[in-house]
Amino acid sequence: MDAAAIQDIETARTAFVLCFFGAVGSAAVGREVIPVTFREYKKTLALRGKGTSLGGPEMDLFGYPEPVYSNDVLSILNNNMSVFDMIEEYPVEGALPGYLRFESLALANAERSQIAVRAVFDSIATGINKNQVSPYVAERKMEQFKEDLDLMKQNSQLTKTIGVTALVLLLSIIGSADFFAVYHLLHGWFPGWQGFAEFPTSLLDERGITSLPSFFTLDVPMADGPPSGSFPMM
Repeated sequence: MDAAAIQDIETARTAFVLCFFGAVGSAAVGREVIPVTFREYKKTLALRGKGTSLGGPEMDLFGYPEPVYSNDVLSILNNNMSVFDMIEEYPVEGALPGYLRFESLALANAERSQIAVRAVFDSIATGINKNQVSPYVAERKMEQFKEDLDLMKQNSQLTKTIGVTALVLLLSIIGSADFFAVYHLLHGWFPGWQGFAEFPTSLLDERGITSLPSFFTLDVPMADGPPSGSFPMM
């Protein structure tokens, strides 16, 4: 094995350490978003059919298991309780004190369509997987939505777009960290393996996974000759 190949192995091993700690360190925190997103989506699906709908024009909001109707939304926005009353009347255990939680808004509008309650809350909170929001922000936005339901629709689309974009960006970063960690692992400890030479066929034939153990190299091998550009000692 020549000096250039040895240098590639050493570089790959160093890069693997950096990528590995990036993938299991800071990226591990980001991975928690994936199960949280799935869990929140399942919770939204579970709201289907709960509460009584007042009907009215459909608001054409995406991301919900059943239509959201304007009369339901207006009933929620015109609730006699203020946001601060809801927080005080329906506290949520373990929640950040003084913030409006979705559960509080849902309990304050228990008779209404719970999908509509979720839609109202989502239009207030920026991003996805948000279950709490500043009461001042909630109060201000709900007053605005009372006057213009189209504004609520625009806000709902904007918050979801921001949330989905952030999630895709996060997953891309995590995926890149994983890819480079695996890439440098293979080049650092399995030099010469040709499993990806003609992907995907090479991964499944004799060059693929079954041949991987035979390429394992624990110690960095010695070069066959002097490094390129050097001269032998006399």
